Amino acid sequence: MAMELTQDCNDSFFSDHVGSGKNAWDFANGAHFPVSVARDGVVTHLKMSSHAGCDTSACVDLANYIVIDHGDGTASVYLHLDGNSLDASVRCGATVHQGQKLAHAGATGWATGPHLHFQVNAVHANDTSACECGEDGMGCGENDAAWSSFWSSARYPSLAVSFDEWPAEACSDRRMFMPLSQNVETTNDLRVVTLGQNKRNAARSRAPKKPLVMLGIGGKKGALLPSIDRSRPLFPEILGPSPEAPFSALPRP
Repeated sequence: MAMELTQDCNDSFFSDHVGSGKNAWDFANGAHFPVSVARDGVVTHLKMSSHAGCDTSACVDLANYIVIDHGDGTASVYLHLDGNSLDASVRCGATVHQGQKLAHAGATGWATGPHLHFQVNAVHANDTSACECGEDGMGCGENDAAWSSFWSSARYPSLAVSFDEWPAEACSDRRMFMPLSQNVETTNDLRVVTLGQNKRNAARSRAPKKPLVMLGIGGKKGALLPSIDRSRPLFPEILGPSPEAPFSALPRP
């Protein structure tokens, strides 16, 4: 499917994707697209109970997420997922495999439109809160989030990622169409979208005329969802660079 990178790694466009959380990427295409497993592992944290979000950090705890431990000291994080969109084959505590459907991208938490925030973090030592929301992710309140168990911090930073088909580590504040994946079983046309400025504009002209309504934290400003201020007061730590302290329990979506 067509997809855009809407915020790059080491990209401070929204005062995040920097510091200990610099190895993060946001993807969107204006829709609540399906999200698949990037790499085999075991689901250790799963929350799917929220249906709300807004464009300030006051909504940060409203985010839905899936965390997959890969068994080598790393875990991938999928953030802002739609509530109740978990695939029936996915359960917290169970093994998932590359390419398996997880859920759908959404706008829960600190977000103004549907997109996927993806990053890989060092696994927290002695984490004892696995599956705190139950095997289906519905056992937590919408404003509960176990950030201190898996989020990036000075002690447990985000890690560089090597994707099979795209040089993620370039980190150059890119806003771009992604090349269409060749890693699919399909007979459809798989021509890669070129990224030169002129050809990019041409590619945009061939795209559906419906405007992309996405983004927020992790992309260009689009049509905003109504602001929902039901969560905890604003935490200034979220907006600044990652702290020097051993760890931070606050996320930077």
